[in-house]
Amino acid sequence: MIKNTFLFCLILVATSCSKPDPNEKLKIKSKDKIENDFKDIDEDSVYDSGVSDRFKKSFINSNGLFFDDFETLPKHTSPKSHEGRENLIRYSYHSVVEKENWGPKNNSVEIHKEDDSNYLKLKLSPGQEHKKIKGYRTELTIQHGNPNQEEEWYEWRFMIPKDYKLDEENIGREVTIVQYHYVKPKGQSRVLVGPTINFTYLEQYGKNILILRHGIKGQDNAKYEGFDWSIVALNDNIKKGKWYTVRANIKWSLNNQGYIAVWLNGEPFTPFNGVNNKVFGTNIYNTIENTFKFGYYRYWDNSTPTSIYFDYIVKTRSFEDLTGRKPTS
Repeated sequence: MIKNTFLFCLILVATSCSKPDPNEKLKIKSKDKIENDFKDIDEDSVYDSGVSDRFKKSFINSNGLFFDDFETLPKHTSPKSHEGRENLIRYSYHSVVEKENWGPKNNSVEIHKEDDSNYLKLKLSPGQEHKKIKGYRTELTIQHGNPNQEEEWYEWRFMIPKDYKLDEENIGREVTIVQYHYVKPKGQSRVLVGPTINFTYLEQYGKNILILRHGIKGQDNAKYEGFDWSIVALNDNIKKGKWYTVRANIKWSLNNQGYIAVWLNGEPFTPFNGVNNKVFGTNIYNTIENTFKFGYYRYWDNSTPTSIYFDYIVKTRSFEDLTGRKPTS
């Protein structure tokens, strides 16, 4: 929900974990009501898309369909042992700092039980800097499952808990909570900076903000120098302790035929373009499938632990596979 134009300008000068260009312009159009397959909901009500209820199993990993309800802790699978099964998903603990024998330690990744439900809790504690790939991280990675980079539909449910607290110097700094990251072929030089789709969380000016960037950001003195991603959506009314359901429709493309459309708790998050809420642009630079990383990733440390919860993650090829309904348009 975009309420304050002045807030947009202030956000652009905030220090970001993804280091966006401070001169980057926030191009957010008005969110006119568009036809979609979601019911209207009250802002303070608990939103349930019904998607997670469709799948009876708590874990499904088949060709074109992945679903994890986090009844059990995800297990790391090495690239070598996954060879020949690229049409299926594999989990990786590569971006989790606190791990031992490719499993979590010190409660960095754990199943949190509450009433009759299980949630995945990822906790980033002070000093958890990744020595190899840099940054402070507690991210799980989903890889593979779409080797031909077909159109995809994702849905996940997350919550920033009420006890999330930042040091004063970290107010105004973004933290990545979900990113779709390119994969660089071995032996090749880096040509991009950061992911091509990035969801970040920011606390500033008394607001809790969810930000979405889309596009490719080129490395200096490399092939895509001068290319830049942009902020395409923003909600400055995120509440701690409240669950949010994100649905994303993505078409991967090496050119401007690529797009992303996102809904937040059943309402369009990406802006209306006159026809629908798709934002177009290049979102890959090679033919290797992007990874999906979820959890905290930032360039700065914090003196107290911060946690994030995920209820489920779904990855499918079509709207009908996701919802069980045919699209209306």
